Amino acid sequence: MKALVIQCLNSIWLVIIFIAIPSISSMRLGPFQITSRPTWHFLALCGVAIGVILNTFAYLQFARDLKERRTCTRWIYGHCLLGLVFWGSAENWLKFQWLKDLLLSLEP
Repeated sequence: MKALVIQCLNSIWLVIIFIAIPSISSMRLGPFQITSRPTWHFLALCGVAIGVILNTFAYLQFARDLKERRTCTRWIYGHCLLGLVFWGSAENWLKFQWLKDLLLSLEP
C-alpha cells in the first residue's frame, strides 16, 4: 500500500513541476513575456531536487518492505536522470533537434 502512495505522490509532484511551475512562472502581458526563462529552469530544477530529497527521506525513514525500497530507489534515480536531462537541455548541451523535426513532420 505504501508503494502505491509513493507512486501517486511522485506522479503528482511531477505534474506540479512540469505543468504548474511553468504556468505560474510565465507571466505575460499581451505578446510580451515578463518573467525570464532562467526563472522557470531554476524552479524546475529545485522541484526535481526536492523530489530527490523527499524520496531519499522516505527511503530512509518509512520504507520497510523491499517493494517500497525499490519504488523509492526507482524514483530517486528517475528524478536524478530527469534533472540531468533537464539541466543539459537548459544549458544547450543536449539538443533534441531530431524530436523537433519529427514533431514538425507530423504537423498537418
